[in-house]
Amino acid sequence: MAIVVPTDMSAAATIIQFWNTSVHPAVWITIFSVCIVVLNFLGVRLYGESEVIFASLKIMLIIALIIGGLVIDLGGGPDGKRIGFAYWENPGAFNEYIMTGSAGRFLAFWKVLLTAAFSFGNVQIVAISGSETRQPRKIIPAATRKTFLRVFLFYFLSILIVGMIVKYNDPSLSVSTGNAAQSPFIIAFERAGVSVLPSIINGVVYTSAISAGSACIFFASRTLYGLSRDGHAPAFLQRCNRYGTPHYAVGMTCLLLPLVYLNVGTDSSVVFGWFVNITTVSGLIGWVVIQVTYLRFYAGLKAQGYSRDQLPYRSPGQPYVAWATLIANVLVLLTSGFDVFVDGNFTAAGFLTCYLNLAIFAVLYVFFKFCYKSKIIPLDAMDLKTEFEVIRREKEEEAALGIPADGKLKTVVGKIRNWI
Repeated sequence: MAIVVPTDMSAAATIIQFWNTSVHPAVWITIFSVCIVVLNFLGVRLYGESEVIFASLKIMLIIALIIGGLVIDLGGGPDGKRIGFAYWENPGAFNEYIMTGSAGRFLAFWKVLLTAAFSFGNVQIVAISGSETRQPRKIIPAATRKTFLRVFLFYFLSILIVGMIVKYNDPSLSVSTGNAAQSPFIIAFERAGVSVLPSIINGVVYTSAISAGSACIFFASRTLYGLSRDGHAPAFLQRCNRYGTPHYAVGMTCLLLPLVYLNVGTDSSVVFGWFVNITTVSGLIGWVVIQVTYLRFYAGLKAQGYSRDQLPYRSPGQPYVAWATLIANVLVLLTSGFDVFVDGNFTAAGFLTCYLNLAIFAVLYVFFKFCYKSKIIPLDAMDLKTEFEVIRREKEEEAALGIPADGKLKTVVGKIRNWI
């Protein structure tokens, strides 16, 4: 997750150039970086309160974009032009890539999977926050369900609207401006004669980039802290400051931040593309590990005679969904840079950003196994008994305190605040 931080800072530097190109990008990068580092050193309370504000802005923005895009599509903009699904017929719903016809449209679809995966890359951070959450056994399952609903609803609808209001071959999409003017929503609103919305959109997206960078530092540092507690990382990473922040872990996470200064010597959109590939491949590797871990956990439950009904949360469709996700992730990982092998398309940057992380992960895995002499734990030797004992004890403690068994808020205001 630490490598995602330069990605977000790169995005913020790109967006700020929509309004001001006279200030050197390094100045903005430095300001943004200092802000998110200070925020993460000042404790989880301040971080959490800032994230509530940023999250509310993001939700309001995406709802406004969906509604605004639909209004423009139906002819409600100042120009009064009704679009409907005309762009799905001409030039069509799918672009072509490398080849023509159905094969070219399939390759275009497959190529964007890596970029699409970037948007879903860190949804697992909901679980990581459990270590600093009250009643995680109830809060985390509820947050997981809401995360899935929001991601599906907002992502699906926004992509649907984008496909309706902007052609895939619109010349403005391919103009390398070095700023955020290539956003399809901005293009659509400007074409419809709405001049003020692009600045509002960029303003909220800018805060979202800062928020995402701050979140990645938070969760990456807590991951290092957890690894240290388990003996898999140096012990000094467990030390905390007076705010309860593992400051050494935060500092280690920030060591990759200087990578964002690559923006200074190269077009920010190009650098952002590099970071997207690198971070997405890292995220997909993480998801492969998560799926393998879950499948072994699932098999361990069966081997030791435990029922999934005893768990606080049961993911639907298992283990079939986990297997499908594992296969899909592996396929995308192995073919993410397929286009660099086409004659005339090979570039060192394209190849390395897609496949270098795979080699690094394999080397680190073998190195860890060799140095620590660790072995894969047999299914019947997994210590599941201790975990189920913790679940039983927590249930008894919560019952004694009068905490609802389902952990749900009963008031309307509480439910709305919790959903946001």
